[in-house]
Amino acid sequence: MRVCLISSSFYPAVFYGGPISATWDLSQKLANKGVKVYVSTTNANGREKLKIISNRFIKKEENLFVKYYNEQIINKFSLSFLLGVWDDIRKSDVIYIQYLFHYTVLFSLFFSLLFKKKIIICPRGSLSSFTLENKRRLYKKIWLNLFISPFRNKIIWQASSSLEKEDILIRYPRSKVELVSDGIDFESFQEYDRIDMERMVEKYTSIAFKEVSEVIFSMGRLHKIKGYDVLIDAFSLYLKDNPNSKLLIAGDDDGIKNELEIQIQKLNLEDSVFLIGLVNFNQKKELLSNSDVFVLASEFESFGIVIAESLACGTPVIVSNKTLWKDIEKNNCGILADNEKNSFYDIFKKFKNLEFDSNVIKNYVKCNYDWERIVDSFIDLFKNKYKNK
Repeated sequence: MRVCLISSSFYPAVFYGGPISATWDLSQKLANKGVKVYVSTTNANGREKLKIISNRFIKKEENLFVKYYNEQIINKFSLSFLLGVWDDIRKSDVIYIQYLFHYTVLFSLFFSLLFKKKIIICPRGSLSSFTLENKRRLYKKIWLNLFISPFRNKIIWQASSSLEKEDILIRYPRSKVELVSDGIDFESFQEYDRIDMERMVEKYTSIAFKEVSEVIFSMGRLHKIKGYDVLIDAFSLYLKDNPNSKLLIAGDDDGIKNELEIQIQKLNLEDSVFLIGLVNFNQKKELLSNSDVFVLASEFESFGIVIAESLACGTPVIVSNKTLWKDIEKNNCGILADNEKNSFYDIFKKFKNLEFDSNVIKNYVKCNYDWERIVDSFIDLFKNKYKNK
């Protein structure tokens, strides 16, 4: 079986965070199971381009090939994608498309319908109320009505979470929807170096502190949706009684870095809150494994890969109740917070008196979100469910 995986961006375009690592891991796991995966993507990486350009498939490993089409207008248009993706689709058995509001989806869907291919789309949050009601609402409504809705009966939807399944069914009540969650490579998070808090803070901030009582870590692109302003406000309250605590935030700028820097200055937090920029996989693993807690104050997450990654490291989490992770409390993996500063502040205080077992946390994520358990569900969706007539 040959799968054509179409995504507007692909590894190593790490600017986009969790979905990139999830798609990369999935591609590897499928390839390891004997599925031939051909990825058609672009060289977009945020506001920059990857240095990789290829109109031919590059072999990444056995059964896994990637073609990086060059974008003439970054995040807007690639002539080579338009001229080449039709052949990628023609040669494949199953077309697996990610996202909705992107030109790559429009062309891929058209060619897939033309060649009568089995079409699976993962919206990755595109149909959430938060996405549809914020920024370019009219554009999104027109896009869905013109390019998606007329073909909804030809599409098989893959929801990456229970929240996403609900969003799809609200928009398209009688559509074919399969819940197959995102996952992580659990074993890749089990080897890491132990480092004390003072050395870790100095490593990522270049400032030596005599005493660091705890490290609170957050990560994701610096975008309004991630709620870093709420997190920083909550931490400023917490800091009054915990002056040696540090908040580290990792991620590349996606529009609000300057606003966050101004907020940090106004609250006099220059020695306590640090925007440490983009980190690689080993650095991420080190930060997650050695911090006291991982915190995410997002307004919305269709899944939240980094939450699963923190749990794989055995580190408890404090996350917004706007995410799908509703069962972390009953599984003793963390705490849910209302998405406002006083709630996060209260939970920061409460967290100091709680104990978490890292082995319990790891077992929870391994049993539910390890790719080794999830990949067979993808193969079943690609091969067996909703076979073309």
